[in-house]
Amino acid sequence: MNPTELVPLLVVVVLLVSASGADPDRMTVTLQGDQTLDEIDGVHVVAGGTTTVPANASVDGDLYVIGGTARLDGTLSGDVTVLAGNVTVTERATLAGTLRTIGGRVTVADGATIGVFDRFEPPAPGGSPTRRVGTFLLQFLVLGAAGWWLARRQPTLLSNVGHAVTEHPLVCGVVGSLGALSLLVLFVYMAFTLILLPVSLVGLLGQLAVVLYAQVVFGYLVGSRLPVARTDRATFLGVGVVLFAFEVLGAFPLVGALVQLAAIGVGFGAVLNTYFGLQRFEPVSLPGVDE
Repeated sequence: MNPTELVPLLVVVVLLVSASGADPDRMTVTLQGDQTLDEIDGVHVVAGGTTTVPANASVDGDLYVIGGTARLDGTLSGDVTVLAGNVTVTERATLAGTLRTIGGRVTVADGATIGVFDRFEPPAPGGSPTRRVGTFLLQFLVLGAAGWWLARRQPTLLSNVGHAVTEHPLVCGVVGSLGALSLLVLFVYMAFTLILLPVSLVGLLGQLAVVLYAQVVFGYLVGSRLPVARTDRATFLGVGVVLFAFEVLGAFPLVGALVQLAAIGVGFGAVLNTYFGLQRFEPVSLPGVDE
């Protein structure tokens, strides 16, 4: 799943969990691969790969599906909420709680036992080509306009972050990966405390803003290599090239996701290391060590 799609869906999950009044001790997330759930410690989120509740297993907990595939063969005492992805409930399965579908695809076999089936049908298929193109164009126009404005009014911000990306990708990648993961865990954990929920939401939205800012910087770097004289126009076009490249990478589930995560990690770290582009980043040199 695209990182820019994962964070908003995790925000929605946090809101749904908080609104339900539940007080789980822990939230676990499956991003890729095959996993068998013999137990759920609090809340489990399926964001990619395939997660299975095996036959003859009795699991207590809530399952949120925002991507990938979830398969229910055994007994689940909690609720299943589907925002995206695929869910299959076989004829041997028992779901004591509610199967709530907001998006995605749900298949329930004859003979399956479900407490409550709450289905919401969207007005149009989420994966239709028209909607995908519309979403891409909207994102391109918004980020492209932001890149165009920054290139005209604050080109130093883009230059500083771009310099960190091209000259120090390894340092930025390590800082970005650790920083993004730590902040994501922190904000999700804070969301389970009612008092800190607003702070958590602001933090998650801020983290998403950093990811989008990094994409604009990549557009600036790509645009600087295009045969376009004006920097603002080149940045606008470069953003389109970057977004299209991310869409193409999405067609390759494992390799594409790894490349996307690596790029976002480097960009995230570059934004943090330059204080959002306010200053030039140069790694600290140890005394006595030659450059």
